[in-house]
Amino acid sequence: MNRKKKIYQVASPYFAKNDINWINKRVTKILKGRLSTGPFTKEFEKNFADFIGTKYAVFLNSCTSALEISIKYLNLKNNDEVIVPVQSFIADGMCVTSQGGKVVFAEIDQKNFCLNLKEIKRLYSSKTKAVIMVYFGGYLPKNIFEIRDFCKKKKILLIEDCAHAVGSEHIKKKAGSIGDTGCFSFFSTKTITTGEGGMLTTNNKKLFELALSLRERGRDWTKKNMELYKHDWRTCRVPEFSALLGINQFSKINAINAHRNKIVKIYNNSLKKIPWFNILDSYKNQKLSIWKHVTIITNPKLNRKILQKKLYSDYGININWAYDPPLHLQPIYKKLLGSKSVKLKNTEQLMSRHFHLPLHMMIKPKDANYIVKSLIDCSKKILKII
Repeated sequence: MNRKKKIYQVASPYFAKNDINWINKRVTKILKGRLSTGPFTKEFEKNFADFIGTKYAVFLNSCTSALEISIKYLNLKNNDEVIVPVQSFIADGMCVTSQGGKVVFAEIDQKNFCLNLKEIKRLYSSKTKAVIMVYFGGYLPKNIFEIRDFCKKKKILLIEDCAHAVGSEHIKKKAGSIGDTGCFSFFSTKTITTGEGGMLTTNNKKLFELALSLRERGRDWTKKNMELYKHDWRTCRVPEFSALLGINQFSKINAINAHRNKIVKIYNNSLKKIPWFNILDSYKNQKLSIWKHVTIITNPKLNRKILQKKLYSDYGININWAYDPPLHLQPIYKKLLGSKSVKLKNTEQLMSRHFHLPLHMMIKPKDANYIVKSLIDCSKKILKII
């Protein structure tokens, strides 16, 4: 009798039996009280702000909403620009264009898949109102504080897209507390999940108050006894059940990140010996909350689609890659830009040569060793190396 082959998924949410019991015991409280934006939301927000190191945190229905609210704060005019790296999800572009601004697409650094200061300075103009830093895979650039200081000097907003970086830090400053606003994702593939949901973090009281207002369709919360609306917006509320999931998941964030980093070390220690693979830089003073392990193919003869198919069929291992095509090559932006479409060859090359290995709480060290050994064996077969 053939046993069913074990399948290793790239990402997976995880709730242990005791977590499920903990959640179930508190569901009744939600059903007998507020179903949306209640006490569990407030508790989750406080815990998150304390962890990140900011004064404020606002729980929202998505990271997209956090990005949009951050841009809304700028009151962009038609010619106002926001610098955005193209190795990202469509939301980082749409949050600008949907608010009437112009996206200035940027290259990324091959060492960390992030924007660097040199590229920001190259693209900066008098029309620049903000820079969106996307911490791909949980990595922060080594000169993030220089980038912050440059933005302060030029009086432009530094927006941190921390969708991949819950717990990442550099020199004891966590992602989401370095810039003017941090935007986090709790989608089911991320480090922790609330099913759907996101968080905005900030030390800016006005931005915090705007976020509270826009979560509730632009309501004026200073008018306690009247239902008045002062902004044109939509609802960004989140069910209390999602906040309950967030509290439970977040209570284990340090253990989750420690586990993920243990798996990443196993991958890195094996792959750094293989000449046709490369891994991203890590820094002495940086702690990484790796969303997905980033592996770069250096041999052009190794096709990642063939690798993906063979790894799954022969070894039961799923791999994938994020943001293909890059942001500036998405149909909507090719249409908007027309003949003015940009070419960012360095990033296009990087984004066509990377992939992610399985990384979540159900991947144990023995699994990681099997996965990385299988990856090396499979790639050797494709390259016909004995």
